[in-house]
Amino acid sequence: MDTLIEANRASLRFTAPTDKKGSLKKWVLDALRGRVSNRHFLAVDDVSFRIDRGESVGLVGRNGAGKSTLLKLVTGIARPTSGSISVRGQVAPLLALGNGLDPTLTGRENIYLNGAILGYEKSWLRAHEESIIDFSELGAFIDAPVRTYSSGMTMRLAFSIATAASPEILILDEVLAVGDAAFQAKCRARISEIIADGATVFFVSHSLHDIQELCTRAIWLEKGRVVWDGPAADICPVFGQFSALPFLSVAEFLPDGVSGGTVPVVRFRNKRNGNHLLTTTREEMKNIVLQLSEWDFAGVVFRAFPEPQSGTVPLLRFLRLSNGAHGFAVGEGEASLYRERPDLWKYEKIVGYVFPTAAPGRVPVCRLTCPDSLGVRIAVGDTERDAILAADPVLVPADALFYVQP
Repeated sequence: MDTLIEANRASLRFTAPTDKKGSLKKWVLDALRGRVSNRHFLAVDDVSFRIDRGESVGLVGRNGAGKSTLLKLVTGIARPTSGSISVRGQVAPLLALGNGLDPTLTGRENIYLNGAILGYEKSWLRAHEESIIDFSELGAFIDAPVRTYSSGMTMRLAFSIATAASPEILILDEVLAVGDAAFQAKCRARISEIIADGATVFFVSHSLHDIQELCTRAIWLEKGRVVWDGPAADICPVFGQFSALPFLSVAEFLPDGVSGGTVPVVRFRNKRNGNHLLTTTREEMKNIVLQLSEWDFAGVVFRAFPEPQSGTVPLLRFLRLSNGAHGFAVGEGEASLYRERPDLWKYEKIVGYVFPTAAPGRVPVCRLTCPDSLGVRIAVGDTERDAILAADPVLVPADALFYVQP
């Protein structure tokens, strides 16, 4: 295959001062005295990939993952601190629509200025001037200074100029939020035409729908590193789940994540009454994320099996009707104590399957109760148990409820 973009262990390190300096003079004096301290962080960390001619590749990741920085490396705006990135072919970058336009010139004059920056010949621009104006839908405003344009008008003109011809490589960074819905549809159609003409497209967007519609392949970045490179149809739905549950690690979502067949049990705390809730259900977690004004994320407390395994018993969650507190039962026998009092407890669901006996590598999980109550808190391991008891002496520890593999 004809490779047009290749990254080989590329990294970009940024340096920032650890404290603020009041003035340039103070900074210079501190530097001369050796008092300036900096922190270093990798915006792009050991990234390797290849993009062949005709491929359309989407780049996904959370804010701050390094997506736009990686595009700047590909377009040559920045150079890697280590490793290398090589690009072969004519590149049309759309990283910040409108940045190449001169606000003092008219839209028509900017067609020639910006077009020249992108490498178009003047004769070619003259021949395609009217089609660029028609696509931008600026009409009579094309002869007004760009400084009088709205931001949407400016972006429409910039997009129309940059995509007037099909480049070998098209680099897009969040450019499909251009104008209204009708114009966005025109932009998608134009990009589809460029892809059909055989251009190589490298595309950043927070719209997973656009990534799936326009790209056959996706690269997932997290903290500057590639965590998954594969079909866009596989990556986008999984990344969408990850984005909705930011408190779970990336490893929980990757197909080769090391889990031993278990799922994380996540604890939330109700801000109003301090009650704790345990769940393994991603749909329930998503509902809680929508109510973060009411809940605090209290951490992944242990891992459980989502289905029965040899030697495991179910961990069941019950809701105390009087105050919204949760009680937990290990095994169906203990659950019957809750079910005998439907006036006090409501059965909710099985959290997961856990071990009822100790074994090497397993950590005990204890229930901490108040007098005359079936269940108040769960503590994983002796350290957490002792910390909870020290903070709330009214609680009484029971024997280990069950055992888990942390």
